[in-house]
Amino acid sequence: MTWNFRSLFAFLLFFPHTQGLLPMAKPQNVDWSSDKSQGPDTQAPDDRHPTGSDGSEINPGTKPDAAAPVPAHNNPDAVDHAMIRGAGSNEQVGGRDESQVSAPTVSLHPTSQPQGDAAEDEEEVEYDIIDGASLKLNSSTVPEQSWVDLKYPFNELEFGQGMFIPVPKGGTTDKLMSDLHKQVDQYRKQNSEVEKDEDGDDVMEDVAINKKMRNEDGTVMLDGDKPRLGIKSGFRPKLIGPNFAVKAVVKGDIINDDEQEADSDGALVIRL
Repeated sequence: MTWNFRSLFAFLLFFPHTQGLLPMAKPQNVDWSSDKSQGPDTQAPDDRHPTGSDGSEINPGTKPDAAAPVPAHNNPDAVDHAMIRGAGSNEQVGGRDESQVSAPTVSLHPTSQPQGDAAEDEEEVEYDIIDGASLKLNSSTVPEQSWVDLKYPFNELEFGQGMFIPVPKGGTTDKLMSDLHKQVDQYRKQNSEVEKDEDGDDVMEDVAINKKMRNEDGTVMLDGDKPRLGIKSGFRPKLIGPNFAVKAVVKGDIINDDEQEADSDGALVIRL
């Protein structure tokens, strides 16, 4: 008997007991908690906090959690999602709950008064310029209750100014640099805001960070005198705010344009 493709297909279709003649892939149940075949940076997928087997994040912020709880507003007059009355133009503002049928339009921002009752007069614009505006108010980076007092007066530095910090007695340059990087990062987050586009939506940036790989005791893994690096990549909110450079200093280094020499080992923080 001569077989062609169509004949073979029809034979297998109408005689299922013959399917054992063909090799079939054996289904596999992968235990993500113990399987190591997926590489060094994978484990059971978790969209909320994607982490690798070493505890580092995989693509952090790729899926921003819009459903994350919003801290309670401290102002007793604030009302979240007040109903917006009255119909406007075809392109309205506000929001509607997609889980409801014929949901009302509500405000996206806290308010203390009914919404949409008074007609807007575009010719009369009221404003009040305020000194020392509060960055803690509805912060998009660090909620007010999470702000901490920092050791160093970063806020006193103007553009181009630096602050020299000597290594404390009994300390090391490595410990000082590690502490300063954390302090600068906290200050930046407390004094920055997430960049918005023309629609008021958060701007995200795609970054890759060369993370120094560390031993269990926290020391950096070295290849010779160079740190061993791993890659941490993903999307994160793009911040607008102050920035700094942190530089290690050896006694005798020139630390400013006036040829001033450092009188001890330490670190130099420069406002950019």
